Amino acid sequence: MYPSMKIADMKPAVIMISVCALIGVAIDYFTGFYWLTVMLIAMIAALINGLVMFNEDLEPDGFDYEAGVSDTDLAKLEQRKANLIQISIIIVLVIGAIWSHI
Repeated sequence: MYPSMKIADMKPAVIMISVCALIGVAIDYFTGFYWLTVMLIAMIAALINGLVMFNEDLEPDGFDYEAGVSDTDLAKLEQRKANLIQISIIIVLVIGAIWSHI
């Protein structure tokens, strides 16, 4: 493990998975729809929302935009890499949701 990585770095992921699992169990209880499928759909919705907010905030006049920092070629390359990682995770979750529903 890298020295800069701490166990606290996993806290947001654990919270998101726990909340999505609770949503899935609640919907399963009230509707009978399979909990795993609902959990994955909730995670997909949260990740798509985060992806949209991430990209909106880095636009000019966005919350995280800094002239000379956010608009450099290196920053745009890092943003594309982050988008690719998040889209890949979303695609894996979509495949999992479809597979769990079959």
